[in-house]
Amino acid sequence: MKTILLSALITISALPVCAQLSIGIIGGYSHATQRISGRTYNNQDFASEDESLFAETRSTPQWHGGVIADLRLIKGFHLQPQVLISSKGVKEEESWRPEHWVDGTYKTRLIYLEIPLNLVYKFHLGPGKLAVGAGPYFAFPLSGTFKSEGKLKDPNGQPAGSFNREQNIQFDDFAGNGYSGKYYKNSDAGVNIIAGYEFKNGLLVNINYSLGLTDVYPKDPEVRKNAYIGISAGYQFRLWRR
Repeated sequence: MKTILLSALITISALPVCAQLSIGIIGGYSHATQRISGRTYNNQDFASEDESLFAETRSTPQWHGGVIADLRLIKGFHLQPQVLISSKGVKEEESWRPEHWVDGTYKTRLIYLEIPLNLVYKFHLGPGKLAVGAGPYFAFPLSGTFKSEGKLKDPNGQPAGSFNREQNIQFDDFAGNGYSGKYYKNSDAGVNIIAGYEFKNGLLVNINYSLGLTDVYPKDPEVRKNAYIGISAGYQFRLWRR
């Protein structure tokens, strides 16, 4: 993955600047979740392969921000790489029932260095330009936390205890090494679909869908893939034009 990223960055830096180059800042809100499959549930008191008893996956509010560049390639087509600090994650909730004795909420937050490489097409619309495009992204984790809180109840619904714990996530492609907490893998990759509007004064607004294609969870057979819908605003200024 790092070799792919390095090659992409070298290719971008070597491209001839054929028309204009802009650079700016961008940031906004991410409505994040994870697509989870292959789950199993096992602990001392309960074991089941019944998916109806697993914690339900919810979206969670996150954020992203960083820098954006815009390089015009040929008429209408632009390469728009970004370098972002991007927060991703998921919220999971489970409810008590006679065969499952937990009311719990579990929040995962993963902070990545994310590199989207979008190819966009722009056309004039009103006082500015409408831009639509897509491209791959590559991401590498910087930090992560896992927070669990909830109550235990006996089969009659009576209180039997509670839990509240927050721990740092370890990043390793192979879970183990004596650590008993949560693991995630050392990289993430997928595709990014983007649409936005750019004003003549340099302001821009974007909406994007980031779809993870790689499994970021190392504990088989469970598979977790990141995803989020992002809303961004930014400003870019022209550095060079010919």
